[in-house]
Amino acid sequence: MYGLRIQHEVGAGSQGKAGVLPGSKTVPLKSVGVDVTIKGFVANVQSTLTYENQKEAAVETVFVFPIDDQSAVYQFEADIDGRHIVAECQDKEQARETYKDALKTGHTAMLLSESDTSGDVFECKLGNLPPHGAATLTFSYVTELTTDSEGIVTFTLPTVLNPRYTPPGFEMSPPSSDAIQYTDIQYQMRFVTKVEGQHLIKAIVPKMDMLKVDFAEDKKSANVTLDDATKFKFDHDLSLTLEYEDVFQPTVILEKGQNSKEGFLKSDVVMMDFLPDLRSVPELTEAEFVFVIDCSGSMRGDRIAKAKETVLLLLKSLPVGCFFNVVAFGSSFKWWFTSSMKYDETSLEEALELQKVLDANLGGTEILQPLESLYAQPLHTATFRQVFLLTDGGVSNTNQVITLARKNADNTRIFTFGIGKGASTSLVRNVAKVTNGLATFVTDKEKLQNKVMTVLNHAMQQPVTNLNLEWNLPPSCTAINIPQQAPVVFKGQKVITYALINGVEHLTEDTQCSVVLKGDIGKENSIHYTLNFDLMTVVKSDDSFPVHRLTAKAQIKDFETSGDDSKKGEITLLSMSANVVSRYTAFVGVDKDKKELVDGGRLVQRKSLRGTPVGHSLPRSARRGRCGAALGSSYSLHQYESSNNLPRRKQSLQNFSDNARKSGYLQPLPKQSIHTRNPEEDVLYGSLAGLRGAGYPSSIEHGRTSGVMTLIDLQKFDGSWVLDRELAGALHSSEDFLKSKLPDNLDTSVWATAVGVACLQKKYASEKTLWELIEKKALAWLSSQNLAGKTVGELVTLARDVLSSTP
Repeated sequence: MYGLRIQHEVGAGSQGKAGVLPGSKTVPLKSVGVDVTIKGFVANVQSTLTYENQKEAAVETVFVFPIDDQSAVYQFEADIDGRHIVAECQDKEQARETYKDALKTGHTAMLLSESDTSGDVFECKLGNLPPHGAATLTFSYVTELTTDSEGIVTFTLPTVLNPRYTPPGFEMSPPSSDAIQYTDIQYQMRFVTKVEGQHLIKAIVPKMDMLKVDFAEDKKSANVTLDDATKFKFDHDLSLTLEYEDVFQPTVILEKGQNSKEGFLKSDVVMMDFLPDLRSVPELTEAEFVFVIDCSGSMRGDRIAKAKETVLLLLKSLPVGCFFNVVAFGSSFKWWFTSSMKYDETSLEEALELQKVLDANLGGTEILQPLESLYAQPLHTATFRQVFLLTDGGVSNTNQVITLARKNADNTRIFTFGIGKGASTSLVRNVAKVTNGLATFVTDKEKLQNKVMTVLNHAMQQPVTNLNLEWNLPPSCTAINIPQQAPVVFKGQKVITYALINGVEHLTEDTQCSVVLKGDIGKENSIHYTLNFDLMTVVKSDDSFPVHRLTAKAQIKDFETSGDDSKKGEITLLSMSANVVSRYTAFVGVDKDKKELVDGGRLVQRKSLRGTPVGHSLPRSARRGRCGAALGSSYSLHQYESSNNLPRRKQSLQNFSDNARKSGYLQPLPKQSIHTRNPEEDVLYGSLAGLRGAGYPSSIEHGRTSGVMTLIDLQKFDGSWVLDRELAGALHSSEDFLKSKLPDNLDTSVWATAVGVACLQKKYASEKTLWELIEKKALAWLSSQNLAGKTVGELVTLARDVLSSTP
């Protein structure tokens, strides 16, 4: 988290350092304070940042930060050189005009807005920061916490913002985040999280950083701080997990409105989280699976290694008889098959040969074109496609990708995976949302394979459609669901939903309520889940209106992803009423106390740099091939010079503007050299004909891979194993020993499969998520074979005993 230099492209005759405007200085960040309050499954985050202008002239600062797409930013204030400014929510265009007018007249002003292209990127501008003046920024947001199928609750403070790849033909003005460049200025940091509570806390565990955790005696609250804040590096998101004692118990929170407020904040709202019983939901009998794998340059190293291993797991775990295909994408894309193939021994072998040489060699991150190609292909089953999209990046045309996915949601469900630091939550969450899929985020330290396999289990589930919530309330009360359509549900997944409740103030004795979740499964089955509660005994929320903000944000996101442009007016009104920023609104504040010009003169007009993020210039081909290294920070500033310094830098600024107009926009160079190719030069797998049978390695790198993956790699497409030297080695036994224990009248492949299953159960029980579908397929195969008078269970038990006696 650092101050930023002004980055300009300078001519060859410049005496300054290449890429840096001569004489430029930083606006350093002096300190950061992050205060988080977690109550159940809601986190309220307040960030306080202090900057100092050490220059002799007034500056305009631009502060860019990432926030999870589902978060509701509801407050923004600033103390600038002794003056306090509180921003208000306005129509975005009006807010921008208000800000510009303030700068023209020399008054201090601030503007906070969501990116026009991505809901997880925010930009704050502070205008007329005085010479040697200090600025303290405070912004607040509230967010839902994610809960996985194991009941682990995760809070993440985003700190990494990757540049957004802009595909060919989509030239636009990207957010200033693309201009982020680090300097070496140090800062002070404070991070404090208070867990308050509604649940007994079993554990609080950091994902990467050292955290100090102090529990209260009742185990319902705790304080969490960074053990040594000076050692925290903002090259990864700060994240922690919580384990609650009763995580799957339903919770209903009632948040009362206030009569003193206007509009939305006057109403009473409820937030419900519950786990419906979906054990009766059947599995799909037929399906088509398509795996869309990011092979851009930023996936190099451990990420592409994990992706390769994940593709192997997916291919091995598919049900016999389904259809499948794989497309690898970057600046260009490549289908493994011209159309989806039926899953059999031949197609799996061919796919595994391609999987062996999968690599991160395709430049940038172009997602729209491979999805367009996907939708252009006919369905291969009577139902629909299940798509797994794995990516670590983001794109400038996020809204176009979401729109395309939504238009095809009737036949294609997309499960998205955001890999590593800085993955776009707007892209990952909303593509899944509009297609009734699931969004999953995986840090670089987590096992991608485990999470993908959990989702594959969900993908095997028959989708629940036409979901709705029906209320049974006292006669004086009514409810309005927000959003109107209930969220998609999967086995083992919590459901969070909101509603406006009217008439609570008139309740007397009759306070018993219930809400019923209903949905259809195919044409003949349905679900029916009832949640009972008492309005007078539910949890009450606090005065900062966190549930109101989340309710408003849920409705806003539902409108924004609906594709209905006529909703703009409703979004704007709701956003302003709830004081929650949206795509069409922004926070703007102007110093109304002192009405005096800032000492140091008028700022350089920003319009001369309009649409041009500050940064190094790259040629168009290189910009399109960027792989988006993690260059960003959630707390970052760059600055524009006061007009007092304009004469001596006029020529440099003119050169910069000319170059900016020629190139469309400028982006920073990555910290390390990244090789990219033009589409004509892209070679994804070399000559596939030459690779087949050419002595390429196994589907996994055995030197880096666990024994369970070796065993999985050896399984055949139908779920069976072959009794040979390779299998014996994976079982830490010998081929002769295993054959000597072969039961009478039993085929060797049947025995090998029983031994393979026994090994998974006995030796790799802690990794069951990885092999659960592998085992299921093996057991199904065994049940169809001649078992020489034994049951499947008896045979596997015998195999476990043999493994225990292996010399």
